[in-house]
Amino acid sequence: MINCLDFWKLVRPPFDAATDPAFFFESDAHGEALARLFYFVSDRSMGLAALTGEIGSGKTMTLQVLLNRLRPDLYDHAVLFTASGPFEAILGEINGHLRGDAAGSGVPAGRTAAVAEFRRLLREKIVALGRHLLVVLDEAQFLEPACLDELKCLTNPVDGGAPPVSLLLVGQPELKEHLRSLPQVYQRLGLIYHLRHLQRAEVGPYLQHRLNVAGSPRTDLFAEGCADVLFEFSGGCPRQINRICKLAVDRACLLQQPSIDVKILTLIIEDFKKQFA
Repeated sequence: MINCLDFWKLVRPPFDAATDPAFFFESDAHGEALARLFYFVSDRSMGLAALTGEIGSGKTMTLQVLLNRLRPDLYDHAVLFTASGPFEAILGEINGHLRGDAAGSGVPAGRTAAVAEFRRLLREKIVALGRHLLVVLDEAQFLEPACLDELKCLTNPVDGGAPPVSLLLVGQPELKEHLRSLPQVYQRLGLIYHLRHLQRAEVGPYLQHRLNVAGSPRTDLFAEGCADVLFEFSGGCPRQINRICKLAVDRACLLQQPSIDVKILTLIIEDFKKQFA
């Protein structure tokens, strides 16, 4: 059986679904999102922010890059990738992280106990060390209004100083409308940004960037016209582009084609549409 990495002279798969920050492509939208989020965290006084985007737009990848760039001596971060449930459960996960629990677990018995433990841990683990805590709540569109209302209070100042906590809500586009319906939360937002998909002119450079990171010595692996075909199908959605390109890289390898052309992409896209119709 042909080894596709050897066939294409790659050191790693270029279009896998894993959110490896090394593959982060700084498009206009993704670069702007990263810059704004870094400003939000560095400012330390804005308290609450929201990042929205369609499924597959690259929100998680952008967050991973942001977290990797934060200095560990100045920042701690707690990330809840499926933020749901009551306030006590979410706060219990945050407390577990601050305690150093392996899985961030250990939900206290109730709200009063959870809040008391959070305040104690915040003073001991964050404030006393001159650090700042970033809490990231992914899939935040599923949070109940009452929970959001209580979560916003985590960003209040402590002992008259600057807030030691910043809360970043991440979710699909409906998160924005969800927040608008809660003026007591919406008016506390210091930043809100919607992450757009790639533009047509960015698809070609995006493909080449991922190939470069994967170790490709070539600049012509995708033939002329492929970027346009991919954009027409995906609308610039990175995840959709990756799904088709992964199949194309493997198919062209099996056929031992010297490059990936429009014909093979079109066949894969048509089959993809048929299977998911």
